[in-house]
Amino acid sequence: MAPPAPEREPDEPQTGLLDWSDRRHWARTELPCRYQCGGTPTQLRDSKGSPAHKVCAERAITQQIQEYAEAYENERLRLA
Repeated sequence: MAPPAPEREPDEPQTGLLDWSDRRHWARTELPCRYQCGGTPTQLRDSKGSPAHKVCAERAITQQIQEYAEAYENERLRLA
């Protein structure tokens, strides 16, 4: 039998995908995406309440994770 899945915080992207089903991610007014993607205005809000398309927010998180991993690896190699 497989061990239980580890607990995780809400909106913590383990796979780069966020759970957008919570009502706090929705607003009545459409605003331009905070990532300046040039797409249509969105009613979606990220975890900080800023307007963001789902794809744009998930892409930004994936990029951040990659940058953190690269910085960690560079520091690790520098100290080795």
